[in-house]
Amino acid sequence: MPKGDKFIALTAYLEKCGKDEIKMSFSEIERIIGFRLSDSAYTYPAQWSNSESQSFAFGWLNAGYLTRQVNIPEQTVEFVREGMAVPRQETNSPKKEIQCKSVTLSVEEAIRCIRTYYNETVEDPHGRYLSWQHCYNAFITNRGGLDENTFDYLALHLAFYLASWGMYRGSSFLLQKDYKVHIPVVKILMEEQYNSLVGITAEELIKDENLTLLEDVSARIRRAYADEKPSIEERTNNATDTLVTKILLGTLGCVPAYDRYYVQSVKQYGISTGGFNKESVRDVAKYYLSHKDAFETVRAELSTCGVEYPVMKLMDMCMWQVAFEADN
Repeated sequence: MPKGDKFIALTAYLEKCGKDEIKMSFSEIERIIGFRLSDSAYTYPAQWSNSESQSFAFGWLNAGYLTRQVNIPEQTVEFVREGMAVPRQETNSPKKEIQCKSVTLSVEEAIRCIRTYYNETVEDPHGRYLSWQHCYNAFITNRGGLDENTFDYLALHLAFYLASWGMYRGSSFLLQKDYKVHIPVVKILMEEQYNSLVGITAEELIKDENLTLLEDVSARIRRAYADEKPSIEERTNNATDTLVTKILLGTLGCVPAYDRYYVQSVKQYGISTGGFNKESVRDVAKYYLSHKDAFETVRAELSTCGVEYPVMKLMDMCMWQVAFEADN
């Protein structure tokens, strides 16, 4: 089906009206096209963006129009004929409404990078990047296990995953520790209060209460390592953003790993800042939601192969691959 054919009735309507500007309600558009708009159209202003990555947009783009203003609470949208001045789009939506940053990384390129990363990961059945999958699965399947044997088992998984992902090299304090140094952190991560962060959806991750929970568990991870005997005399064990986020990705699947490649990509494409904080996590979740249908399709494909991929793992794979290719 050619792009936009599903919304050809909207194209025909706009062409026939001939107005330079037209304001329509969502229900009017539904009457014209003959079916209900997606839930995303009623929730996310980004679904109304003038992007060829979304077939919905061809309904007005093929008629020579652009969206100018979307009002989610009132369920209206304004179209303006292409070539006329189109001010910066405003959304008269509640404060918590999703407003994705203007980014230059297309969804097609993002998905290509995800698939490339995945395909190269599984080429070797014992490749080191599969350590993420083994670690994540171990924490998922043993969630609720609060005995010392489980904590010991998960600490060993976490240690090997972190070693595979480069966290036991150079001046890392972990290089001077055995795997049991992770047991206090494992005990924190397995607490029931953090269940809501396990494989969290992008919709849930943008909520303040979950971002606050993420901030809390991150601070506790840092303190747990700092409380251990220093690896270097008179120097506190410093759990960096990279270490903390790699732990969270490998155990709860709730944030990407803020390593050099991830930070490079999100800054380059205007997705978020490079620092690990509430807003940068919210921003990458918004990026996912702005192309949710496409990302969920590829997530479902990958999740048939031994592990259900959390949404933030897809974002991690995407941003890492983007920067890796740029460096090579």
